[in-house]
Amino acid sequence: MKTVGRPDPKGLPDGRGRSGGTATLLACIALTVCPSARLPAQVSFHVALGARYSSKLVHDSIVTPFDLRPALAPALLLSVRDELRPGWSADATLDVSPSGLRRHEGSGSFDAGSFTALAFTVGLRRQFAAGVSARLGVGGMRYAASQTGVFREGSGGIFPLGTVATTYTLPFPFARKYQLEVEARYDIHQFITPALRTEGFTASRPVHRAGILVRMGWGKS
Repeated sequence: MKTVGRPDPKGLPDGRGRSGGTATLLACIALTVCPSARLPAQVSFHVALGARYSSKLVHDSIVTPFDLRPALAPALLLSVRDELRPGWSADATLDVSPSGLRRHEGSGSFDAGSFTALAFTVGLRRQFAAGVSARLGVGGMRYAASQTGVFREGSGGIFPLGTVATTYTLPFPFARKYQLEVEARYDIHQFITPALRTEGFTASRPVHRAGILVRMGWGKS
């Protein structure tokens, strides 16, 4: 902060002008500093690990019946949560889930490549009871994969995604210390790729994903 120069004594016939100016300055500093000082106390960071099940990406029964289904996959979530008011919070979450693909048809099943599903969502969380909260979120999802198989002409871009989750905070002292939570999460998006369009698929297919995760946090609980 720059040092304020000495004021002209003639402009201050008594102490009231000086004290009034000091009060105004202190009020301005308080308005400027207080929001910034409160922000770190409102924000918490979270990491979640778990497993995720996904419904089939492709189904065709016109020529040769087959399904293209992701394998059971690990899931990693990184979140920043900000308390808005008691019982309510908002968050931004990056969701990473690598998975293999299996093609199932009449003669059996075989490997059909792999991908990493990347999703980013923003959500609103509400605490309903002690240790129990629910979240509603929206965002976008993209499949990162090599250009082979169903992704040989690209991944299809970013798909809109909706998600809901229920979280339970474990009622143990060590769990409260590390903000350990168990979360059940569900999301849905549409899926289609340029290669599928080339093969004659004209409509996207809804893909449902469900996961169970354990979350750890730090910062404001």
